[in-house]
Amino acid sequence: MRRRRRRLDGKPSIAYARRMDNQRERVYSLHRTIFTRVALLLTGTTLLAALLFVLFAVFPVAKRIAESQFNEAVQRTDAALSALFSPAEDLLRVSRRWLEGAAPDIDSPAAFNRLFQAIIDSKANVTSVVGGTSTGQGWLLLQRPDGGWLNRLSDLPRWGKRHQMVEHALDGQTQTYWKELDYDPRQRPWYRGAIENRGGDSMHWTAPYAFLSTGEAGVTVSTMVPLKDGRDLVVGFDLKLSDLSQKTMLSTVGKRGLVTVIGDDERVLALPRRPAAVSEAAWLGQVLQPAQDLGLPPLRDALAAWRDAGKPADAITSFASGGSRWLLSARQHRLGQQTLWILALAPEADFSPSWLKVSVVLGGATLFVLAIALLLTHALAQRLARPLETLARDSERIGQLDFLPVERRQSRVAEIRQLQLSQETMRQTLQEYQHELAGQAGSLRSQVAALEATRADLRASERRLRCFYDLGLVGLAITSPEQRWVHTNDYICRLLGYAEDQLHQMSWAQLTHADDLAADLEQFRAMLAGEIDGYEIEKRFVSHAGQVVPTRLVARCVRKPDRSVDFIAMMIDDLSERKRTAERIHYLANFDALTGLPNRSQLNERMKSSLGVARRNQQSVALMFLDLDHFKDINDSLGHSVGDALLIELATRLRQVLRDEDTVSRLGGDEFILSLYGADARGASRIAQKLLDVIAQPYRIEQHDLHVTASIGIALFPADGSDLETLSRNADSAMYRAKQEGRHGYRFFTSEMQARSARHLKLISALRQAIELEQLQLHYQPQVLMKGGRIIGAEALLRWTHPTLGAVSPGEFIPAAEDSGLIVAIGEWVIRQAVRQGKRWIEAGLEPLIIAVNLSAVQFRHPDLPDLITRILDEEQLPPEYLELELTEGVAMHDPPGAIAVMNRLHARGVRMSIDDFGTGYSSLSYLKKFKVYKLKIDQSFVRDISTDAEDKAIVSAIIRMAQTLGLRTIAEGVETAGQLAFLADEACDEVQGYYYSKPLPADEFERFVRTHAARRR
Repeated sequence: MRRRRRRLDGKPSIAYARRMDNQRERVYSLHRTIFTRVALLLTGTTLLAALLFVLFAVFPVAKRIAESQFNEAVQRTDAALSALFSPAEDLLRVSRRWLEGAAPDIDSPAAFNRLFQAIIDSKANVTSVVGGTSTGQGWLLLQRPDGGWLNRLSDLPRWGKRHQMVEHALDGQTQTYWKELDYDPRQRPWYRGAIENRGGDSMHWTAPYAFLSTGEAGVTVSTMVPLKDGRDLVVGFDLKLSDLSQKTMLSTVGKRGLVTVIGDDERVLALPRRPAAVSEAAWLGQVLQPAQDLGLPPLRDALAAWRDAGKPADAITSFASGGSRWLLSARQHRLGQQTLWILALAPEADFSPSWLKVSVVLGGATLFVLAIALLLTHALAQRLARPLETLARDSERIGQLDFLPVERRQSRVAEIRQLQLSQETMRQTLQEYQHELAGQAGSLRSQVAALEATRADLRASERRLRCFYDLGLVGLAITSPEQRWVHTNDYICRLLGYAEDQLHQMSWAQLTHADDLAADLEQFRAMLAGEIDGYEIEKRFVSHAGQVVPTRLVARCVRKPDRSVDFIAMMIDDLSERKRTAERIHYLANFDALTGLPNRSQLNERMKSSLGVARRNQQSVALMFLDLDHFKDINDSLGHSVGDALLIELATRLRQVLRDEDTVSRLGGDEFILSLYGADARGASRIAQKLLDVIAQPYRIEQHDLHVTASIGIALFPADGSDLETLSRNADSAMYRAKQEGRHGYRFFTSEMQARSARHLKLISALRQAIELEQLQLHYQPQVLMKGGRIIGAEALLRWTHPTLGAVSPGEFIPAAEDSGLIVAIGEWVIRQAVRQGKRWIEAGLEPLIIAVNLSAVQFRHPDLPDLITRILDEEQLPPEYLELELTEGVAMHDPPGAIAVMNRLHARGVRMSIDDFGTGYSSLSYLKKFKVYKLKIDQSFVRDISTDAEDKAIVSAIIRMAQTLGLRTIAEGVETAGQLAFLADEACDEVQGYYYSKPLPADEFERFVRTHAARRR
C-alpha cells in the first residue's frame, strides 16, 4: 500500500497514517451501512415468520392427510389378513371335536377324507390338510389343480421310507401306488411347533414357506390332539398367500403409493402394486422373496430407513428415494408366534397442498410489510449518519497530519456532540507533539544503525564458535574456574537433557553423580593450582530425566599470560552403549532372555552356594521341577507370541509366591526349576499347593482368556540327592508321576518312582527286540451277531510274553511303546499279522470274518497311515471290507477336522472304521455324524451293571437309539452274563463281545472255537 509521507526539518518523514479512501478494501458509507443492516434484520424477521407459518400451519395439515390415507390402507390389509387366517383356527377347533381323541385309520384314506374334504372344498385358501402322530403315522389330503384329490399315507414303523399314494380322479377312479420319500411328519415345522406349544386349545402358526406338496407360498396352522391311546396327534391346515397379494396389489396410498406385507425376516408375504413391465404370473412368483429384491427402489429405500429408525410400529418415517421425499407407515399383525408387518409408503408430494396459491398470498403480504418498513428505515438512517460521517472525514484529515482547525455544525445527539469535543481536544494535543517528535527522529535513526552493526558482528562471532563446537562426535564444553558451564555444544545438551541456556545457569558439579564428585573435584582443584595441566577420568553425570550417564571426561586448563586461569576446555564421551553391551552380555549368560529368570548356568552357581550352606548348617533344601500341562496346545493354536506372553506372566506370579532367598529358574520351553532353602516336606507341600493355585488363575493375554495348570515334582536335599543333577533328575521323575496321575498336582520323589522308572526303561529296551525275537502274539475274541448268534468278526488283541519279565500287561507296555515311539512299528506288525490271519482263515474254509484292530493315537496321527493300510491289504490280498480299524473316542475328538480327513481317506479305500469305548469321552454329535464310521462300540464300564443299574441301562439305551438314528451299528463289549445279553437283545443292539461267549484265544484255538460254534448252530 502507498503511504502519505511528509518531511519535517528537511529530514525523511515517517508514515503516520493511511488514507482510508486509498485502501483496496471495499468500504461503505455510514448511512448505507445502517440502512442495509436494519433492512436485512427486518427482511429476515419477516421471512422467518412466513417460514414458521408454513412449518406449523401448512405442513401438519399435509401430515394428517398422509396419516389418514396410510391408516385406511393398513386397515384394509389387516382385515384381509384376519379374513385369511382366523377361520383356519376355528376349523381346527371343530376338527379337534370331530376326532374325539381317536386317530383316523392309517390303512383307510377315506376315513381321513370324510373329516376334511368338505373343509378344503369350502375354503379356497386352504390347499391341504396334514396330520402326524408321535409314533410316526402321517396323513395328507391335497386338492389338485384339476379338481382331483391326492392322499399320502405314512407309517414309519411299518413301512419305513415307503409311503402310500392314493389319487382320486373326478370320474371316481382311484389309483394307489408306493413312493420312496425321505419324509417324517414328526420333523416338519407344523408338527414340532404344535408339540412345543401343547396345552389347552393352543394353535401354532409356522413361518411362511413354500409348500412341499404344491410349491405355493403360505403358512400352516396346527394344533395337538391327545389321543385316548396315549399318543399325540397333530393336525394342520396349509393356507396359501396368493389371495392376500390380490388385495395389496390393488391398494393405493396417495397417487403413487404402495402397500405390502412382510415378515420379521423382510420376506414378501403380500406383493405391492405390480410394475407395468412385469407379467402378473411372474410378479406373483416373487412371494417369499426378500422385499429389497423386488426391483422397487422406493420399497428398498423404505426398508433401509425403517431399519435405521429401529423398525418403529404405528409411526410415520420419512426417507429419500429417487430424488424426492417419501413417507412410510408400518403396523404389526400378530399371527400366533409370528409377527407380520403391513407397510404403506407414498411420496410426500402426494399429500402437499397447492404451494402456488400459498406462495402468492404469503409473498404479497410479505412484500407489502417490507416496503413500509424500508421507507421508515431509510429516513432514520439518514438522520443518524450525517453528523457521524462529518466526524469521519475530520478524523481522516487528522490521520494525514493535518491539524488545522475547521468549522462544524454541532449535533443535537448528546453522544455525537461529546465525540466532536473529544476530537477537537485530540487535534490540539497532537499538533503539540508533532513538533517534539520531529527533533527526536534523527537521533533515534543514528542509534538504531549502530545497534544493527553491533548485532551483525555478534551473530558472525557466534556462528564461528558454534561451528567449532558442533564439528565433533563427542561433547565439547568450556567451563569457568568456578565450575560453571560457559559454552556447550549440542552433543552435551542431548546427553544431559538440558537446553543450552539451562546448562549455562548451572555448574557441572551439580550434574555429577554424588559418588564421583569427590574424585572429580580433587583433580579439578589440582589443575587450578597448577599441579597438573589436565586430567582424564571416567565419571557419571545425572541427566535432566534423572538417568545416570556414564562418561569419559578429558579436561585441559587454558591460562592467561600471567598464568591465571582463563577457562577450562572439556571433552565428554558417552560410555552408555559400551556399558549396556557389557551388561547385556553378562545378563544373557546368566538369565533367560524371555522371562528374566536365572538360567541353568546361574542356577548351578546358586545351588552350589545354597547346598554348601545347607550342608554346613544341616538344613534341608527342596527342589521343585515344574512343567505346564498342555502348553503346546496354546502355541499350536494361538501362536508363539501368545505363549511367550503367558510364560512372562507365569514367571511374575512364581516370583511373587517365593521368598527373596529362594530361586526360580527357567530351563527352556515351559519347564521351570525352583529351589527353596530350608524347606522340609511340609513346607514344600504348602508352597507347591500355593503355586498350583496361583498358576490356575485366569490369564488375560491380548484378547484371549487362558487357563493353564501345572504339574510339580519335588526332591529334598539331602534325602533325594546331594547335587543339582541328582535332585533335578529325581524331581523330574516325580513331576512325570504327577502328570500320569491326572496333572494339576504335585508329587514327592520316592524310591518306588525310581523302581518304576527303571522298570519303564527296561520295558522299552525289551520292546525294541520283541518283534525280532517273536515275543509278541495276537489273541482273538469273537464278535457275535445278536440275530441268529452267528460269529461275524474277531477283535485282534496284542499279548507280550518275555522270557524274564513274564506276561506283561498291555496297559503297561502300550504306554511305554507310545512314549518311546515304538508303537508305530508294533502297530504295523499287529495290522499285518491280523490281516494275514484273516486271509488264512478264508483259505482254510471259514466264512469270512471282519478283523477289528485297535489304533493308538500315535498311529492314527501318522501321515502315512492310509497308504500303509492299503499296502498291507494289497500284499496280503485281503479285501478291505474285512478289515475294521477301531479308534477310541478321545483320539477322534482330539482333532476332529484332522480325524475326518484321515477317515475319509480310509473310507475311500474301502476300510471300515468304528469308535471304540464310546461313551467315555466327550463326543460332539455334529462331528460324529461327519465321521466315516459304521459302528459304535459301547464301553464295558456301561455294560457291566446294566442288569441292576438304572443309569447304565439308560445310557446304553440312549447310545443304541442315537446310533440307529444316525444309521450306525452298535456292539457291546464285556458281555459276561445272560441277563446282560437279554437286555441288549431287547434294546436291539446289533452285536456283542465278551467272556459270555469266549475269552481272547490264540489263532488256532479261535479257529476251533468258530468251527465248533458253527456246528452247534446247525
